[in-house]
Amino acid sequence: SPCYRCVRHDEHISYGNFGDSVPPFGLAFSSGNSFQNILAVANEEGIVRFYNTESRKYPLLKAWLAHENAVFDIAWMPGEAQLVTAAGDQMARLWDVKSGELLGSFKGHLCSLKSVAFAPEEKAVFSTGARDGNIMVWDMRCSKKDGFYRQVNQISGAHNKAETNPPSKTKKRRGGMRGMAPSVDSQQSVTVVLFRDQHTLISSGAVDGLIKMWDLRKNYTAHRHDPVPLQTYPYPGSCTRTRLGYSGLALDSSRANVMCNCTDDSIYMFNVCGIKTTPVAVFSGHQNSSFYVKSSVSPDDQFLASGSSDNHTYIWKISNPELPPMTLQGHSEEVTSVAWCPTDFTKIASCSDDHTVRIWRLHRENDEVQSSLGEANLIGRARPKILPSKCFTYNTTPAKPQRRVSLGGIASPQPAACAPSGAALPLSSSTTTPNCSQDSKTAAVRHRTPPTIKQWLSPSSRSSEQVGSPAHRVLSQSPQSSASSTPPTERRAKRRLETGDGSSSNCEGTEQCDCVTELSPAAKRSRTLSGVCCPAQESPAQTDCHTEDNNAASSRQTDKENCSPRGVNWLSVMSQKLRKGQRSPRSPKGARSPSAAKKQESKTPASPVSIKLTGLGVD
Repeated sequence: SPCYRCVRHDEHISYGNFGDSVPPFGLAFSSGNSFQNILAVANEEGIVRFYNTESRKYPLLKAWLAHENAVFDIAWMPGEAQLVTAAGDQMARLWDVKSGELLGSFKGHLCSLKSVAFAPEEKAVFSTGARDGNIMVWDMRCSKKDGFYRQVNQISGAHNKAETNPPSKTKKRRGGMRGMAPSVDSQQSVTVVLFRDQHTLISSGAVDGLIKMWDLRKNYTAHRHDPVPLQTYPYPGSCTRTRLGYSGLALDSSRANVMCNCTDDSIYMFNVCGIKTTPVAVFSGHQNSSFYVKSSVSPDDQFLASGSSDNHTYIWKISNPELPPMTLQGHSEEVTSVAWCPTDFTKIASCSDDHTVRIWRLHRENDEVQSSLGEANLIGRARPKILPSKCFTYNTTPAKPQRRVSLGGIASPQPAACAPSGAALPLSSSTTTPNCSQDSKTAAVRHRTPPTIKQWLSPSSRSSEQVGSPAHRVLSQSPQSSASSTPPTERRAKRRLETGDGSSSNCEGTEQCDCVTELSPAAKRSRTLSGVCCPAQESPAQTDCHTEDNNAASSRQTDKENCSPRGVNWLSVMSQKLRKGQRSPRSPKGARSPSAAKKQESKTPASPVSIKLTGLGVD
């Protein structure tokens, strides 16, 4: 794909008076018909060089010493082979490029000149801005005085901050040496001047954070107070520094939009045709930590190129400033000035504090000339800007944890282990641990047991502080896990069946069979009771049905729930109560041998059978 590249012969070192390399400060392409490909470069020691960007063997055309001080900016006369240089010796000079002859000097500033610009379609008028805070307009058609041109208009204190103390300013001027730059606190530097049209000038300052537009038809020289601009564009960013300035201004070909390099690492684009003072676009991604970083607009007004303090040249698409910029990587120090060739879109020039000037050319895959150079001569190329990753916080609703619905009966508000002594006997230490392989759905249904019949009918149960637990037992586990601890959630399923004092009731009849009710899965919904034969009496020490002969017991207990810790014939007791109309006496707990328990367990049918509630008339 097409991209900009820089090869070795397009890199030019900036040399000083004594052969040492020095940093270049300003560069500009000529717009004249006969000098379309000529690039002018000025450096720190006042030397100006001219390069023919279309010549590979002899690119350097001319070079001379323009000033005895650093040249900070240069500007070509529109359509002519003449050049104005603005330097640190407080003067501007006009040069004939073909002959190298000095055509005139412009004197009036008290500090270093930082910027120079010609009026469009006007060859005789240009403007300069300096560190003394003044903007001066010069006209070469006026006569010289003492061999120097004098300003025809002056905007004094163009970017002075409002809190500046005028007495302090006057004192510093008188006390300081002649020609020395005033303090930044007293004189705010004008960093850039730029003509929008013949009568309108745009300027920027170093510390006030403002872009101002001036009407040059107004004579500002006679005004003693701070000059009033035609329009002011306040700082639109969010930086909280007290001093913010602009290092570069660039207009598009329509001269309707101005690109402003701000020292807050952003480039703001203002529309200077209307009354809106907020930016219409913001370009970011680069770094700007000095007042030497400049920008340039492509000839077709589609792209914006700028220098950067991170050693790269940045290129944005003007119509879509949010897109990541492209970077031209190759310099090793801060990239200051950048110039797009006005007559050739495929060429960009950049200068850097690494003491080099580079010409970047648009490379195409079918370009045989550049392809023949090989990768060995490639010293710079375009790469997309990799933006830092951002951490996004998605405000999505987190997944709800699986809720454990308690389906226990109303008679089981607490685990059996926490029940008071008057409610039921505590669980025996040998209570069987429930089978961990039980289905979770079956375990959930296991809690949905209604209050026992004894709770509904027994007077002692109604008078107790706590009602008994549901008539529900879990399946017995293997003998190896019979001595393990019982989880609290399963203890609810092992509540006692009655709320007595621990004594068993006497069973009448010859079979002496107590029946413990269980709710089968199908009968749980229809409230149908099924019977399971259990031992008549059992001591607390023998509450586990698997204490002896574990192998035989486990084979018989596979499909049934574990036995009640206390086997009592409470259904017979209730039947007797209904017949006699009184409570049956309680008897001490009866002892029962393990062999008797096994004998009763062997009589347990494989499937639930209906039982007859004697005295209730229910089959």
